[in-house]
Amino acid sequence: MHYYPVQRFPIKKDLLPFLSYLRANQIECHVTEEEGKQQLWINNEQAVGEVSHIANLWLNGDLELVTQPKGDIDTPSLFANNWRIVLEYPISILFIILGISGYILSFNHDIIELFLYQPIQGNRFLPLSHVLDTGQYWRLITPIFIHWSSIHILFNAVVLWGIGCRIEKAKGPWFYLSALLAIGLVSNTAQYFSHINTPFGGLSGVVYGVVGYLAVYQTFIQHPVLQYNRAVIAMLIIWLVLGFTGIIDLLIEGSIANMAHLAGLISGAVIAVLSVVIDRSKNIDINSQTK
Repeated sequence: MHYYPVQRFPIKKDLLPFLSYLRANQIECHVTEEEGKQQLWINNEQAVGEVSHIANLWLNGDLELVTQPKGDIDTPSLFANNWRIVLEYPISILFIILGISGYILSFNHDIIELFLYQPIQGNRFLPLSHVLDTGQYWRLITPIFIHWSSIHILFNAVVLWGIGCRIEKAKGPWFYLSALLAIGLVSNTAQYFSHINTPFGGLSGVVYGVVGYLAVYQTFIQHPVLQYNRAVIAMLIIWLVLGFTGIIDLLIEGSIANMAHLAGLISGAVIAVLSVVIDRSKNIDINSQTK
C-alpha cells in the first residue's frame, strides 16, 4: 500500500478527530513525527489536495467534522471490532495462537516430540538426514512454535504483535507469511547446527528477523506504517549480545538459542535488502510520491 504526504501540523495538535473523520470516509491515514511536527499521510494520491483543503478549514475552525451520518447511532460491536483485527492481521494472530498452542503442548512430551527439529527414538536424537529421508519437513519450521514457559511465549507474542504486525499491514499478509517462514527455517537450521542433539524452540528467532527487517528497510525507504520505537530495537539487540556472553543463562532457567536469534536477525535484514531493491525497481518511494 502506498502512502502520500498531505501536510504537517503542530506537534501538540490533537489530530484524533481529523483522523477519525478521514477513516470514516474510507481514507486510510497515518501520522509520523517529522522535524518536530506531525506529518499526515494518506493512501489516496488523488485525495491529497482535497484532504489538505479540509484540514485547513478544520484548523481555522470553519468546518465541523462529522464522522458518521446523522441519525446513525449504531456503533460496531466489540465482536465486530475483533473480527476486523483478525482480518487485518491474520498472520500475526495465527503465529501467536500457534505459539500459545506450542506452549500448551510442551507439557506432553510425546506430542511435542512430533514438532522438534530432530526426532527422538528411544533415548537418542535422530539426525537431520532422517528428517529429510522420511519427509518430515514440517520439523524444519515447527520448533518456532514450541515454548517452554509462559514468560517465553508472552514476551515473544507481545514483541511480535507490537512490531511484526506493522510489516503485515505495510507489505501484506502473503509477503509477511513468506518472510516469517523463511526466517523460521533459517533460524531453526542455524540453531540445530550450533547445538546438535539439543531440543530448542521459540518465536524469538522470528522476532529478531522482524527487527532486522524493520531496521534495514526503514534505513533506505521511509514508510509511515513501518515507523518503530528505536529504544525497543536497541533493547533487543543488547539482549542478543548479552545472550552470547552467557550472562542471561545464569539468570534464567534453560539456555538462550543465541544462534537462532542471530540467524533470524541476519535473515530478516537480507529479506529487507531484497524488498528494498524490488520496491525501488518498481519506483515505490513513499517520500517522492512516485508509483
